[in-house]
Amino acid sequence: MQIADLTNQEIRDCFNFIDNYVKTFEQKWVKYIDLGCKTIKLISYSNEFLPLVEKQLTYALKDKADSYDATLIIWEEKNLFPLLKKMNPKFDSKTNIRLKLESIYYRNKNMTNTYNIEVIDNDKSKTKPVIDLQATRNFITANDYENNTFYYGAGNLEPEEFIKEGHIFVQIFNNILKTPSSNLVHGAVIGLNNNGICFCARGQRGKSTLSVLSMFKGFEYVSDDYLILHNDEKGELLSSPIYSIITLSPVMYNRLYDYLNGSQFVSNNARKDKYVFNISNYHKQFRKNYPIKLCIFPEIVSDKEPSIKPCSEEEKGRAVVQIIQSTLMQTNDLSDNDTIRKIMNMVKNLPFYKLNLCWDIDKNTEYLRDFMNKFPNMKQEIVKLPKIAVDITFDLANILNTDTGIIYSMNKFATNIYENLINGVSPDSLKQELSKYIQFNKNIENEFDLFIENLKSEGIYSDFGTSSSVSLNFEFAKESYFRLSFIKHSSEKHIELVKENKYDKLQIK
Repeated sequence: MQIADLTNQEIRDCFNFIDNYVKTFEQKWVKYIDLGCKTIKLISYSNEFLPLVEKQLTYALKDKADSYDATLIIWEEKNLFPLLKKMNPKFDSKTNIRLKLESIYYRNKNMTNTYNIEVIDNDKSKTKPVIDLQATRNFITANDYENNTFYYGAGNLEPEEFIKEGHIFVQIFNNILKTPSSNLVHGAVIGLNNNGICFCARGQRGKSTLSVLSMFKGFEYVSDDYLILHNDEKGELLSSPIYSIITLSPVMYNRLYDYLNGSQFVSNNARKDKYVFNISNYHKQFRKNYPIKLCIFPEIVSDKEPSIKPCSEEEKGRAVVQIIQSTLMQTNDLSDNDTIRKIMNMVKNLPFYKLNLCWDIDKNTEYLRDFMNKFPNMKQEIVKLPKIAVDITFDLANILNTDTGIIYSMNKFATNIYENLINGVSPDSLKQELSKYIQFNKNIENEFDLFIENLKSEGIYSDFGTSSSVSLNFEFAKESYFRLSFIKHSSEKHIELVKENKYDKLQIK
């Protein structure tokens, strides 16, 4: 449940309560995390945290630092429930009617009451909490931006639990690194001879395999997953590593087995579909404050040989959408339009290349090496970004207005209709075909009219064609329950432009 009616003083009182509470424990150890453009003082009140931190943050973890920019306080939280009402009466289900009703709802549905409380500070963000309390899990995070102090308490300190949750402290690192000139990014950076490549791509597009294998074969390395991008005083784009772990699928583990000699197994991520390794044995190839010279948009194709060419305007738009959308999905920042513009501005003036990857991963790496050896002597042309950048991947459309920094997303049904429109199908022909689905959604024609209206009003599309060759995918419609979902991710709030009402799952034969 979100609570957005606390005063600034009440929020400050919550931070003070947490700080005083943590200090009732015995301090166990202090470390520093060197993130290139930021240094974090890490204070732990639990010895059990140390091996978790050491395995994931081996490269960045230091015993000493001359100065630091933020403080992260961590502890093992064994029972959060008694603290809630002491922190603020609105966190107590006995006095907060909304929490009480929520508990009854979960109990009646035979569901576990997660008892989540998210405190929203409207001065900071209307969508992301400054305090997140998950009482059933004994999990708490708090972000005191005014004092650059961040809190992280967890009840389950088993290694599998942390791997299941993802990279340790990633959300807090994102909050600390979010400055006018820096940001955490979900991407990959490798390079040769101090010429860094930023791979702009969503998951399952080959960037991690290419990055890891290239590192194994001698490339300079920053990350295959999470990293820091920041501009220095001269405006040059630099990157720095955070984590010393890589994640491999069972297939990639078998193919890269010979390169892992000396790498330490960390976890199977509790689902056994990924293997996590500490690669501190490759630290000699890690680079901090590593200069980015180009961006590459990788795509796996059926060709027997890899190939590369400069991106077209449309391909550059797709690449930028993918790195931004992937980053903001991982960090829950899709509505942070300032961050979207910042990341976009960081990379938009770099040369962009489209790299077609074949199924021979060794060929891909050697082809990339040859290209990077030639790169310093190549003439570079900067292609501009389109105003409306469109990416359709895995049958889902994500659209970026590069002027406003607003991202729009669609479900598969809406994406299918949108693809028909951009292929020249007329709205009238689509509406006539959609009328056949009224038995599944009586409002489908009205939703379609609203969809068209919003495409126009948001400046996404208006050049409608006249073709009657409609191609609708029934399975996409069925999967989306014959509802059109078109969401505008705004800093004010998520706005579902085509409202997707609550409904029961349809039984469709």
